Amino acid sequence: GLLLLAADAWLHTSHGVTDGQGEQLGRDFVNYWAGAHLAAEGQGANVYDIDGFLHYQRTHTAPDAKFKWYGYPPVTLLLSLPLGAMAFIPALAFWFVAGWLACAALLARSLDWRMALLAGIATPASLMNALSGQNGQFSAALLAGGILFLARRAWLAGLLFGCLSYKPHLAVLLPVALAAGRHGRAMLATGLSALALTAASLLLFGPQSWTAFLHNAPLNARLLEQGDSFWHRMPTIFSMLRLAGGTVSLAYAAQLVSALAAAIVTALVWRSGASSARKSAVLILATFLVTPYAWDYDLVALTFAVVWLALDEQPHNPWERNILALVIVMPMIASPIAAAAHLQTGPLILWTALLLAARHVLKQPASG
Repeated sequence: GLLLLAADAWLHTSHGVTDGQGEQLGRDFVNYWAGAHLAAEGQGANVYDIDGFLHYQRTHTAPDAKFKWYGYPPVTLLLSLPLGAMAFIPALAFWFVAGWLACAALLARSLDWRMALLAGIATPASLMNALSGQNGQFSAALLAGGILFLARRAWLAGLLFGCLSYKPHLAVLLPVALAAGRHGRAMLATGLSALALTAASLLLFGPQSWTAFLHNAPLNARLLEQGDSFWHRMPTIFSMLRLAGGTVSLAYAAQLVSALAAAIVTALVWRSGASSARKSAVLILATFLVTPYAWDYDLVALTFAVVWLALDEQPHNPWERNILALVIVMPMIASPIAAAAHLQTGPLILWTALLLAARHVLKQPASG
């Protein structure tokens, strides 16, 4: 994994911090870096000026830098603000190492440190995240960290869950799980944390930043609905149907059915007497069957689900470990298959893993 990242870095520094074709080192990371610098300069609302933002990126990376636009809410500006004090390459190194160590520290609660460090960097999803310069490791750390602290430190869990307001489509099942599991304090803390972050972003960047974000927000939906060039990297029911030639309406309908079914499975498991490992893994697996918008680099969170299920004390179905292995390698195999055959296998693997993880509860749904 490190050799692959080193080779990619070498290729993308042939022309300063680009590869000569306009693709920056760290690819999407330039969004977070440029956004943080503009926010630190008191220009938070200008992040959402698409032409102005592109000009800022090109001024600070390369004149022909590829088009990137900031699609995140102002909460993301707040959380990434420390990058505004760093030059591009040190900031990218900090981003990479911080995400890696955050995941490794949480994985070390279940694995020894050497394996935790390896799992935090060398799984296919982690490699895709690092190559893309994306936030998958931070999202995974917030979601998994909240789950791990839920039983003993409900307020800390809620704080971490609330930070997912920077990427709320990965937190959509949290209310279902917390309500079903009767974690009222954590639910309250999650809401207060999200509100506090929103209020802080309003104070620091002004209401115009939120107005500008909301004005641009429909672009995300249009990109999802028409983005045939990247559906193969999105292991969701919606993208599976669109990639296979289905209409937007059909894809949304199928996604809704998947979301409702995944929410029901999550509620049943979290209300039951299943082990905490099973409950935690089910929540993470189901999250990617609810949202229509998720990329291969978001799947870093699945590493935690696989570890928890693999170490769970409940008897394993003979197929379960094979399915868990498929979940880990899914970012490596699903995208090429989808690109070549227009068949997105990711949701099929995820649904199989979810049903296996929840099978004991689904056989006796009233056991809790």
